[in-house]
Amino acid sequence: MSSPSDWFSNGMKPVLVAVVFLALRNPVMAAKGTAAGEWPEIPAAEKALTSVKEDPTAAAVVLLNERNGKILRRADEWVNVLDYHWRLKVLTDEGKEYGEVRIPHSKYSRVSNIRGRTVRPDGTVVEVDPGQIFESEVLRVGSYRLTEHVFNFPAVEPGAILEFRYDRHDNLLLFIDPFFFEGPEVTLRAKVMQAIPEEMGYQILCSRCPPGTEPKLGRWVEGPAKGKKYDLELLNLPGYRDEIFMPPRRDVSPRLEMNLHTWKGHWSEALGRESDFFKDWDSVALYTDYYYRKAIREGFAQMKTVAGAWVEGIEDPAGRIRAILGHVQRDFRYIPYDSVVGGTRPIKVIVESGLADNEEKAVLLMAALEAVGIRSDATLVAGKQKGTLNPNFFSFSQFSHTIVAVPQADGSTMWLDPTVAYAAAGFVPSKNSGAQVLLIKDRTGKVSQLPTKNEASATRYEVTLKPRADGLSEMTLVAELTGEDAIDLREELIPISETARKERLERWLKNQQEGSMLGPHTFENLEDPDKPLVVRLTAEVKGLVTQADELLLVRGCVLSGYASNPLGRTRRQHEVQVNRGWNDQETVIIVPPEGMEAVDVPPTRKADGGIARLTFHCTTTLEGTVRCSRVFTCQRGRWDAGKMAQLQKMFDGVVEADRTMIAFQPKEAAEAAATSGGE
Repeated sequence: MSSPSDWFSNGMKPVLVAVVFLALRNPVMAAKGTAAGEWPEIPAAEKALTSVKEDPTAAAVVLLNERNGKILRRADEWVNVLDYHWRLKVLTDEGKEYGEVRIPHSKYSRVSNIRGRTVRPDGTVVEVDPGQIFESEVLRVGSYRLTEHVFNFPAVEPGAILEFRYDRHDNLLLFIDPFFFEGPEVTLRAKVMQAIPEEMGYQILCSRCPPGTEPKLGRWVEGPAKGKKYDLELLNLPGYRDEIFMPPRRDVSPRLEMNLHTWKGHWSEALGRESDFFKDWDSVALYTDYYYRKAIREGFAQMKTVAGAWVEGIEDPAGRIRAILGHVQRDFRYIPYDSVVGGTRPIKVIVESGLADNEEKAVLLMAALEAVGIRSDATLVAGKQKGTLNPNFFSFSQFSHTIVAVPQADGSTMWLDPTVAYAAAGFVPSKNSGAQVLLIKDRTGKVSQLPTKNEASATRYEVTLKPRADGLSEMTLVAELTGEDAIDLREELIPISETARKERLERWLKNQQEGSMLGPHTFENLEDPDKPLVVRLTAEVKGLVTQADELLLVRGCVLSGYASNPLGRTRRQHEVQVNRGWNDQETVIIVPPEGMEAVDVPPTRKADGGIARLTFHCTTTLEGTVRCSRVFTCQRGRWDAGKMAQLQKMFDGVVEADRTMIAFQPKEAAEAAATSGGE
């Protein structure tokens, strides 16, 4: 089971659509064959490795995380050709989870030439069959598709070494994709090399690298291409796992970033100069402002008509802003990128497609406001989910999305986030609360900070459960969601059909309890963000009832419990961070079968991790039912890694509480026991 704050989720991350595996093989994926030297020799010490001293309980160890890049001229374009190489050793049965590989696509790059192999403990090699490498669709928004490549290693077992390689061609050269040295487990060796032509210069950032560490600079020559290359290798790094309470990777993991600084002889239309690119925040602001304002100018006539219809009959400026913001948020399906490049498609294309990414939403909003005479400014946001802004590294790579600033008569600023649809007026999402920003005003850039506003979000389940002797239960559920819990669900459900909503409910229910059958259901206040979102449903549920002799054992926690501790036993060296607080409540009323009553009510259980706590309490009622209440809360904030031991212990207590069973027995047996006791 998952936390109710992850409503309709798979694991700990919201899933927007089901993953669909394509049966057709993608021809660009086929391996080109194993060339000599493609798989460097595995050192004998790594072959013999059975554990790592940095983390003796580790399920696996990353032996090598390597990326080699080179910027080459291909016909009329420049492209960064990247070669990724990953090698991992499985140490325990738990480490077999790394047998599945998912390689995501990104906005400005393409993946090809994927190949992999398993080296068994006895030294035999089993290659990944190219025909078993598939393209998987992870997101479809209108005509837009986001895909990833998926494959499974053969012969995965403790002691096996898994390695794969692939190529990525990246057309975005404003910055080089950041390289993070840490893998998900202890990483013994991480290497990065990036070659650039002699006419290019990049600002280098080695963040959280060991003191005194910096990339080695050398000469690069490859055919007609020549220039310089940067090399850096780091050893024995702690793992960074994508789990709850983990801070953004950028805040804790060593990484190498490169930001385009100079390009000799290259003219930038946006900057209005040759050779010099991003040397300060004003350069970033000027570049962004040029392309945003160009799109606004070219689309102004169209937006004057569109925005005029949106505000028809509304004279109040504040009312006009609310109306325009609502249309931009909800009329255009959001393509959820968490990157910024200072560019946008033409407004005509965006309007016709009905789709917009984070920058395009901001440009649409600014264009619509300008069309009705309201001034606004673009603001690049380093979202809290992405990490802290480095004020001295002038790169787009630090930002996650764009919002709009509207100056007010009293000198204050109204901040509008068009990427957050179906939110109540003035609601501030956790990714924006206290986030650092680059405000672009009068073609200059100023680093600032958004106001901190801790909005309340909550999920409350009210469950009535009628267990049956056949092991099934009849369940009635009323779920009430507020704040971001409601926003997330609205953003998923509103754009899809009634049939798709039903299918999504069915998948969620079966994820909670396999074999469950959804019955009648309704959604209340679905399109009214000023009110809580309410979901009502009935279902037939499996897995909540166990029979033992004459006893009927019924789960006291139905939907929000944890089947296992979500925090691994791996020693955690990273700090604890919660960007979005939890307030999850579940009340379960168990109505026993006719002729049965509760034997004993279990004692109250509590688990406290300092920043998070759970209370689980059951009572009997005069009607003979049992009422169980589960309350789990977690506050927003940051703490040092020393908190992890207490949190791991807390979740052990949470799992124990969530497994609580309520025992019912026939009333005759209870009466007989009472009589026998009296004699």
